[in-house]
Order: sequence, then C-alpha cells, then structure tokens
Amino acid sequence: MKSFFRIFFLLLLTTAWAQAQITITSDYFPGVNDTLKTATDNMPDGIDLGTPGGPQTWNFTSLQSPFTLNTAYLDASAGGAYSSFLNADLMVVLPGSNEAYYNLSNNKLEYLGYYGTDPIGLGIDLVVRYSPPLIERRAPLNYQNSYETTSNLLLPFSADDIPGGFLDSLPITPDSFRLRINIVRSEEVDAFGTLQIPGAAYEVLRLKRTDVNQTRLDAKLPFVNWVDVTDLVPANPFLGETTTKSYIYFSNQAKEPIASVSVDPATDNPLRAEYKVVDEVVNANISLSNQQPSLFAFPNPSYGEVRFDLQNLSPGNYQIKIYNILGMEVWKQEFWVAGTKSLKVNLAELNKGAYLYSLVNSKGKTLATKRLLIVRP
Repeated sequence: MKSFFRIFFLLLLTTAWAQAQITITSDYFPGVNDTLKTATDNMPDGIDLGTPGGPQTWNFTSLQSPFTLNTAYLDASAGGAYSSFLNADLMVVLPGSNEAYYNLSNNKLEYLGYYGTDPIGLGIDLVVRYSPPLIERRAPLNYQNSYETTSNLLLPFSADDIPGGFLDSLPITPDSFRLRINIVRSEEVDAFGTLQIPGAAYEVLRLKRTDVNQTRLDAKLPFVNWVDVTDLVPANPFLGETTTKSYIYFSNQAKEPIASVSVDPATDNPLRAEYKVVDEVVNANISLSNQQPSLFAFPNPSYGEVRFDLQNLSPGNYQIKIYNILGMEVWKQEFWVAGTKSLKVNLAELNKGAYLYSLVNSKGKTLATKRLLIVRP
C-alpha cells in the first residue's frame, strides 16, 4: 500500500510539473512591421536569477530606465545594403544608420549579418556576413532543449582605412588586413516559470546563451601573404578571446524577450538587463527609435546622486559636460562606449540650481543638451 501511495504521489508531482511548463511557438518571432518596445537598465539591482529548473518565480520589478527603445522590423528590401543580403526577409536599422538583416522561416530566425561599423571599433564600414548565419530564435522551444552552433566572419579591408596610430607597432606597412572571427554559441533552456517585470507578469522559458568569440587580425605582407598580427597591435578589448553570457526569458505572449539579462561569465552577476515595456508603463518613459543617440539623467531633479544613461552610440570616446546658467563648464567626465552605457556620479559639490548637461563626441560635436536640476533637502 505504501508503494502505491508513493507512486501515486510521484505521478501527481510529475503531472503538475509538466503542466507548469510551456512550449514557445513561432508566434514569438518578429515579422515585417512589428515594432518591439524595450527598456534597458544598465545597472540592474535587486534581481535574483535563481537556479536552473522550475517552476520558478522571478521578480524583476525593480528594473528601471528613463527611455523606451522602439525597434522596427522592416521588409529587407527597404534596406540600403539589401543587395548584399538578397535572401533576407527582415531588416532592422541599428544605431549610426547601420542595418541588420535576418532570414525568417517557420522554425528559425537567423541573423545573416549587417552593414555598418567593423566589430572591433576601428570606424570602418563593412558588410559583415555570418557563415553560417547565427540562429537568434528557434521554435518550438521546450524546457531542457540544448543547442551548440558555430559561425565565422572573414572581413577584409584596406590598410588605407586604418586610423592613424594603429599601424605604428607593426615593423612594416601591410597592403591590407582581414579580421577572422569564430563564434561558438552554446544554448540551453534551463528554467521555466513566471517572470514579473514592471507592469506585468508572464509565463516564460529561460534560455541560457554563452558566446565564445575568437577574433584575430591578419595582415597581408609583401611576398609573405597573410600573417597573424593580433599580438603586435595596440591593446584592443575586442581582439583575442571574449566570452559573453546572458539569460533570455521568452514567452508566447510577446514578440519581445520579456527580459534579457547579460551577466558576468565567471560569477553570473547581472551587468545589464533589457526588458519588455508594457503598455501600462510606456508613458512613464521617453520613446526613442533605435537610431537616435540619446542621453538622460535621473532622478531629475536630483539631490546630487545622478545616473546618466546613454543609448545608441557608435563606438568611440565621449564626454558628458555640465554647465551652469552662465555657460561655464563645472563638471565633465570622459569615457569610451559602444551602444549603451550607464554612469552613476556624485554631483553633491554643485550648488542648488539649474544646469545644462551635454553629450560630446571625440570630434567636439555636441550630440545632445538637456536640463538638470539640483535640489537640496
């Protein structure tokens, strides 16, 4: 009799566990004319990723951002670089008027490549094609699915395109260069449950994704052909081996990932969280296209602790400058950024009052200027 009840109890647990899972279908693939609304918290606090398995409940309601990013998926033929991606179905305009191209089928959304700035931040515009394409989404998606894929990039460019100073460490001047990038992507649907974000809760599957990139730089030398010169060039954070890791929460109820949390590959500590913007809270944020460089400070008014959020910036050096009402510069900070960045600063030394803050690029051009109010308790 005890064996009967034990088996019966296990059957109940197995049934409840199976019912708690979901299958993600191709309904979550974006299509032509879909606009995905997301926000990004570059300093996520108070979120716990938990452990694999399920059913789980994740509370990400502490995430915050001053802006909403609108990502529009267009027919690929609308892109300026469509002739380089004739088998593409979808196109997205990226920061700096770069263009990303995708192929869509019943069971895969594949990232074919993009036209725009080179992957290591030299400022060279290239056509970048993944071979084979990188798979961004799959369907159906079930708990405990796992995948391992590889892709490669081979990007030639002229030595004349290299910015000044980059070649100084080489013994001779090459005729041309090429980037060789190998990507190994490991994915596992490692958890399921309910995810709460600001404004809503969703039933989700969680995909753990790890990308290991090996990036090498070759130079074509007279009479020698191609030589690997990666170790001879100045330190570049994109050359050599880099590892990125993220946890992506998908639901049948949305085209957007409900959340995508980038983590430190060694510790799993959250570094950045992008999440779906719910209609009920969209009015709390400023809406942007994904092409427009932007800078926001919050809280604003502030007692002195200010977080600057930057969005849609091409790779390079930038400054944030603060001016008083007389136009005198009273504070500045320089930094390097590609895409998004958040800076938390203490402006307690500034007197109470109104200020202007500006975003300035490496050429001294002011990209944005806004008003900041410092108050005191």
